[in-house]
Amino acid sequence: MIPKDIIDKIFQTAKIEEVIGDFVSLKKKGVNYIGNCPFHNEKTPSFTVSPTKGIYKCFGCGKGGNSVKFIMDIEHYTYPEALKYIAKKYHIEIIEKELTPKQQKTHNKRESLYIIAKFANQFFKNSLWKTKEGVTIGLAYLKERGFQEDIIKKFEVGYNPKTKEGFSKAATKNVFDQELLIESGLSILNTNSNELIDRFKDRVIFPIHSFSGRVLGFGGRSFNVKAKAKYLNSPESLIYYKSKVLYGLYQSKSEIAKEDNCLIVEGYTDVISMHQNNIKNVVSASGTALSSDQLSLIKRITENIILMFDGDKAGIKATYRTIDLALQQAMNVSVFVFPKNEDPDSYSQKISEKEFKMIITEKCLNFVDYKILMSKLAAKKDPKEIIKIKRDIFKSISLIPDSLIRSQYCKTYFKKLDITEKVMLYEVEKARKTTTNINVSDTLKEKESSIQIPLNKQQNTDNKLDHLELEILRLLLNYGNEKFYIDNEEITVCEMIITDLTADNILFSNSLSQDLYNKIKNIFEKNGVVNIHYFINNNNSDIAQKSVDLISSKHSISNNWEDQHNILTVRENEKMRKTTEKAILALKKHHVDMKISMIQRKISKEGIDKNEMKELINLTRIKSDISKILGRNIG
Repeated sequence: MIPKDIIDKIFQTAKIEEVIGDFVSLKKKGVNYIGNCPFHNEKTPSFTVSPTKGIYKCFGCGKGGNSVKFIMDIEHYTYPEALKYIAKKYHIEIIEKELTPKQQKTHNKRESLYIIAKFANQFFKNSLWKTKEGVTIGLAYLKERGFQEDIIKKFEVGYNPKTKEGFSKAATKNVFDQELLIESGLSILNTNSNELIDRFKDRVIFPIHSFSGRVLGFGGRSFNVKAKAKYLNSPESLIYYKSKVLYGLYQSKSEIAKEDNCLIVEGYTDVISMHQNNIKNVVSASGTALSSDQLSLIKRITENIILMFDGDKAGIKATYRTIDLALQQAMNVSVFVFPKNEDPDSYSQKISEKEFKMIITEKCLNFVDYKILMSKLAAKKDPKEIIKIKRDIFKSISLIPDSLIRSQYCKTYFKKLDITEKVMLYEVEKARKTTTNINVSDTLKEKESSIQIPLNKQQNTDNKLDHLELEILRLLLNYGNEKFYIDNEEITVCEMIITDLTADNILFSNSLSQDLYNKIKNIFEKNGVVNIHYFINNNNSDIAQKSVDLISSKHSISNNWEDQHNILTVRENEKMRKTTEKAILALKKHHVDMKISMIQRKISKEGIDKNEMKELINLTRIKSDISKILGRNIG
């Protein structure tokens, strides 16, 4: 856990234009900076960075936040990872809370393993590029496979020499602990000679990176036809868990986010080949069965995946298994079936980037169509086989958490499966009961309750109320400290709003808006001012995002608005009192309207009540007074 004073120091030190400038080409425009948004493709810059407010906002795709949120968005880091990234940039030392002796020992061991992995990675790269053996064997093999030097360097591919202890000798010479070298899986103890030998001797080496880019382990491809395994991976350790990492994710995550889609292939070379052909939204499970943890890593970036496994029995079995895992995580899963004798590596080298992307778009199969194709359902004659295939499809659909999506699959596919929609719905819900222990009647109720109701009068009212509440919050955050005079007495926007809303006991209808208002009120009552940086840097991500959205103003991008449009604008803070009064009165009028409607409905149902009639007359008078002030007609 990072101490609060260190987090505060990171926020105080970080200059948002410098942090974002490492990723986006920014141009100064007035007090702000603008550039093309890194989160979606655009030709006209709509991405604005405000150094004074410490925020960024894209008015094209809507993304916005502070410097830490930007790193989380662009690198797909967790909050602590983003803090550590910025701390490193500004040379801020992070000393986390004190650990127990046991925790400290584990922490030290983990850090030592990271250092060993980093050293090994450099050793293998040097062996590939700077030794005669590496160039004539390792590099020659990679080039023979069609890999260019820039792509080899991008993925930091290396080579381990033929000598049985080449790496181990170099590591012990650099005073690395023998036990840790064995624990890392890079070295093995020869019990006969009591010497360390290399696990990956005579292999091309593929480093496996974490989500944030640290080397965790390695995969090695053998040149020896007599080798027990063509490919060999590092064993699991304190830093490397096979089921929790994906090869190529570190290099591909930005493109996955841009494409909002992730291609999943089987091997290291599949990923590298596709990157070389400019297909960069791709990862590999590195020869192991894809796990829920690995899918969760992808889901941090996108909910859309395309499986591109081999077409043999093992590949089909892996595809079936992954389909079900992905559906359970509410991901959208499609499958691409390669032509005979082709795989992602060979296929991506035969056709252009444009052709590859077009074929993927046009020929990807929905998982139901894929199962129908692979099972050869149309050709089956035996009723038992047909029912077995259909029930497998029903089971997969039943794993989808969203009842509307499940019912849509039934509506779309009941004819193709030669069954009525009603029967298919029942079978899917029955399968769901078996697979998730949910009562069938409960899921049917869930389906009914989740059906979207068309926008009605009540929803219009709720939307209007939400808009009025957001306007109050916008004024509090942007102009809360602005001062004006009432009867020669100085008052701030914040003081006026809080006093008025408290007097009439007005609460916000949206829980997040109420939470933000409470925080503003507490800060103001404690300090007498509203500090916007407290809100945009808040550790509650919902509060921070809401604050950024309210503080950002599309019309404040340009400081020469009048010159550009040949008009004179009256700046909002120059007429602050009037703006604030109108916002408060508009909110109050809406609450009065709701009370009037409620009493009218009650009278129409239960008849006239003397006290209620008296309250109705009083509320109508208040509404009339407010409407006159606002300059509106009485509705």
